Amino acid sequence: MSQVQHEPITLPDGTTLRATVHRPETTRPAPVVLALTPYPVDAARQEMGESELVARGLAVVVVALRGTGASEGVFVPWARHAEDAHAVVDWCARQPWASGAVVGWGRSYLAQAQLYLASTGHPALRAMHLGVCPGDPVEIIYRGGAVVLGSALGWATAMTRGELMRAAARGEDVTAELEEWEALAADPDAAARTAPLAGLPLLARRFPAWQEWMTHPASDPWWGQWALPPRPAVPTLFVAGWHDIFRDLTLRQFAEAQHPGSRLVVGPWGHGAPAQAMGEVDYGRAAARGAEELGAEAVEFLVEHATAPPADATPALGAVTGPRVRVFVMGENTWRDLAEWPPADTVPTPWHLAPGGTLQPDPVHGEAEPSTFVHDPADPVPTIGGPNLFPRGDAARATGPWDQRPLDGRADVLRFVSAPLAADLTVIGDVVAHLCAATDALDADWAAKLVDVHPDGTALPVLDGISRAREVLGELVPPGEVREVAVDLGATAHTFLAGHRLRVDVSSSNFPRFDPNPGTGEGTGVTARSAFRVAHQQVRHDGRHASRIVLPVAP
Repeated sequence: MSQVQHEPITLPDGTTLRATVHRPETTRPAPVVLALTPYPVDAARQEMGESELVARGLAVVVVALRGTGASEGVFVPWARHAEDAHAVVDWCARQPWASGAVVGWGRSYLAQAQLYLASTGHPALRAMHLGVCPGDPVEIIYRGGAVVLGSALGWATAMTRGELMRAAARGEDVTAELEEWEALAADPDAAARTAPLAGLPLLARRFPAWQEWMTHPASDPWWGQWALPPRPAVPTLFVAGWHDIFRDLTLRQFAEAQHPGSRLVVGPWGHGAPAQAMGEVDYGRAAARGAEELGAEAVEFLVEHATAPPADATPALGAVTGPRVRVFVMGENTWRDLAEWPPADTVPTPWHLAPGGTLQPDPVHGEAEPSTFVHDPADPVPTIGGPNLFPRGDAARATGPWDQRPLDGRADVLRFVSAPLAADLTVIGDVVAHLCAATDALDADWAAKLVDVHPDGTALPVLDGISRAREVLGELVPPGEVREVAVDLGATAHTFLAGHRLRVDVSSSNFPRFDPNPGTGEGTGVTARSAFRVAHQQVRHDGRHASRIVLPVAP
């Protein structure tokens, strides 16, 4: 029989963290699989497959981060994780039942906590298995200068409830605040329409980090204090999902991993458990089998690195040999092995936005009238699909590929559509749209989507992105002045099948995925609704203004 114990871990500053230790029934020293979580400890134990790891001879240690669960202290997102984690590994390594080897496990915030641990260079840390992994905190809250609103607000709301529960456990009367929280959680879209966003009263009292995020734009040096420190090379198995909110951050962390034993697997999944279907698309048994194989592969990766002698804990060990990168190519719905990410053999291929709403491989020549639309920040384009993590879950057209036709009646979305493709077109890598654009407001957001239009008219999004002009250009652009703005749509592996059409949708909003730009030169974090300004937007596409999307086309 294995043993489960609840242990205190006292940090150098006297704060006590609480750990659950599940170790095998053996007299031999056991390596440790370590998880650090701000969420309920039992949920992490279940998600990481604790019983299987213990059956393979590893002890599982799950620790509630400072100020969460039963641990002492105050939880401040991203604060003190490196030094606290280093002390926890020290504790693990010196236990009489431990071998001294530690491997890390984490998904989402738990994965980010492991990156802070890795930055300490602790010699006991042998390897990590990280899924849907965030990067620098500023990139969790902002993308392209806009607030990743629905997802960030949902997380802040959830963490606020955790703080209320801790307050209740301390004997505080939180009855009224729990009612306030229920109202907030019941209608997250209404909460997201609050302006200024920093003024949400419950979050201001119980989760003050929210106010700080909303009052410090992405370009503010304030964010530097939370940046992930450089880390030494540690073999890491990264798992990402093409429809996950942290897709591009996970890919970036893999690119920075350095260790030749690090690996990357990307499937057609969201932020939750890998599965076969997402949004309106069933990716078939290949996606399901990939998820099943990944679970076994992750266990082998951790066991191999945890049990190998230190001198042998190098690139590829027994069962963990295989392709360095494996990605699922949507559209054709097959797995493809790559030597690196991004692949080196893709060809940057521009498709040009053209008059009349066409998308074409050849540049536009001569003069042409711009395409125009009106952006009303009080009536933003609603989010349908995409890499989101909304409180209402992956359903309700919130996450993944959902048909865009419900937006067809909106005049504040420009659509540029290609002719039917004569042959399959496979895109693997990062996609960027370049828009030559102008506004009559003091600032503007430029949002773009890459859409796969099927022969029956179904329009499924592949990627989307946004750029807040003052943030990405580093200055406020004078009203009416045309500037080229790059919109990073992120990475994909997708085959547009013959007979399908490419489409690029351009707008100035995507709500609640992002906060709407009020047009005042400031963000909605500090702008009252009464100050919102309707903006008249134009996108140029002529011989002097090459608005385009650049696709990394695979051979």
